[in-house]
Amino acid sequence: MPIPDDAIIRINLAWFKTKEEAEKVILGCKNVYLDYPDGRSKPPRPKISLVEAIELSKLDNVSYFAISNVEDVLKIKELQEQAGKPIVPKIETKKGVEIIEELIEIGIDMIMLDKEDLYTNVDCDSFLYTLLIDKVRTYGSQIKILELQGVVFI
Repeated sequence: MPIPDDAIIRINLAWFKTKEEAEKVILGCKNVYLDYPDGRSKPPRPKISLVEAIELSKLDNVSYFAISNVEDVLKIKELQEQAGKPIVPKIETKKGVEIIEELIEIGIDMIMLDKEDLYTNVDCDSFLYTLLIDKVRTYGSQIKILELQGVVFI
C-alpha cells in the first residue's frame, strides 16, 4: 500500500528494544510523529529511556515529539527545553484534561487526545467521559487537537 507523501507516520517507541533499532525505522520515514509512552502501565513498556527518546526527536524527519500520560506541566516545559522543539502532550486522563490551560500558558499549541485511554481512566463513565471530551474541544480555537479517527495497519 503506497503511503501518501504528506502522511504523518506515528512511531511508538514502546515497540523498540534499542535506540538504534528505532533510529533505523525513523530514518526510513519522511514525516514522523514520535510517541514516547512515558508512565505506560500496559505492555509493551518502553525499553528506550526518555533521554534517548529526546535524542531521537532531534532527527530532521521527526516533525512531532509526543509524550504520553501527561499530567505534569513543569515536566513538559523541561522536556520541551531539552528537545529544542515543541512537545505534543498526549492527554489520556482526567487530570491531563484539567491541566490543558496550564499547558497552553507554557506555549503548547497542539495536544493529542487519546479518547480510548481517557474512557478507561474514568472507569468507563460515559457521562464524565463526554464532559471531558467536550471540555477539551473548547480549547480548539487556541490549540490544535489531534483526535484519532482511524488506524492504518500494514
